[in-house]
Amino acid sequence: MRVHSLSVPGQWGADISPDGRAVAVAKLHKDTSSSTKQEEVYVEIEVWDFRANKRLAQRALAHRPAVTPVTTEWGQVRYTSDGQRLLVYDGELLSVLKAADLDEITRIDLGLPAWPRDSQVVDLALARDATRQVAVLLSWGGGRGGALRLYNLHTGKLDQQWEWDHGYPELGARVAWRPDGKRVAVTLLPVILGEKIPKEEPGLEVTDAESGQVLQRIHTGYLAGPLCFTSDDRLVAATAEPAWTMLLGTHKIKIWRASTGHLLREIESPPSGARASLALSADEKLLLGYVGSEKSATSLAAADPTEITEQKFREWDLATGKVVATSPKMQPNPGKRAHLRMSAKGNLVLVFWEFPDRPLLVYEIE
Repeated sequence: MRVHSLSVPGQWGADISPDGRAVAVAKLHKDTSSSTKQEEVYVEIEVWDFRANKRLAQRALAHRPAVTPVTTEWGQVRYTSDGQRLLVYDGELLSVLKAADLDEITRIDLGLPAWPRDSQVVDLALARDATRQVAVLLSWGGGRGGALRLYNLHTGKLDQQWEWDHGYPELGARVAWRPDGKRVAVTLLPVILGEKIPKEEPGLEVTDAESGQVLQRIHTGYLAGPLCFTSDDRLVAATAEPAWTMLLGTHKIKIWRASTGHLLREIESPPSGARASLALSADEKLLLGYVGSEKSATSLAAADPTEITEQKFREWDLATGKVVATSPKMQPNPGKRAHLRMSAKGNLVLVFWEFPDRPLLVYEIE
């Protein structure tokens, strides 16, 4: 595979445009305010032509005192499926911008102050064929559950909200729209990683986006995290758990019928299964997933109990489960899982880590 490396110092999150021509990057940097003379954190969005290594557009979004904690929720970036708009979460406000020149369309206040903060934005999702709303998944932290909110992209108005009173969505829960925007699914993470889910606890929930009615609750069998929703009403999920928590077999990709909760089939991915990231091409033929190798950290003092020994991604033919491509080892390995994004055709895969000094990689898949 040909790979392009893009160095954007301070990068914190990114997305690739549906047509595969550009990469949008959220970045942080510290500077001294000219008015207050105090050090502040600045949040910016940049758009790059990764093939030519050329910056196409840049916009400053926010600045805050440097003592404000920077978390992984900062810098979430999403293109709408038509490539016309760009969403960027700066740790407090969700900016909706014109993708071409980064002119502001609107800003959505999620009501979460940058500091103090006891909750966080876990995921953002947009429907492929209906770009009126954005789904925002929140975690209240500490097992207190979270909420799913639907915001109008034109007005910034909150259209719908559902809450859960327990669970750990901050550990890898995700939200996905059915492409027509009529239904939305979310993985719940009702227990912490490594614990068995009780049979009475659903791991996945499907809701009607207009009425708010819960249509299906599914017992997933493992802590499902990454999630895709197809136009023919299938749910495709992988685990949020690390590989070393496996007891029997591999963490397979599971495919359910959303309307009935019936498990249709599974896709194996030896040796350790898929986890953390999933994405579908626009024609729903290609499925992308992260397949890095992991083991339990040997040091009891380690902040992260998971030691990542090798990072790779894989593409499957969704209809057959056949492997289409597997990446070489992704380097450098910063010791935490990579995030994956996919172009609409599935022929380009963006890889980034939430490390300000790590490059972004774009792989071309034949």
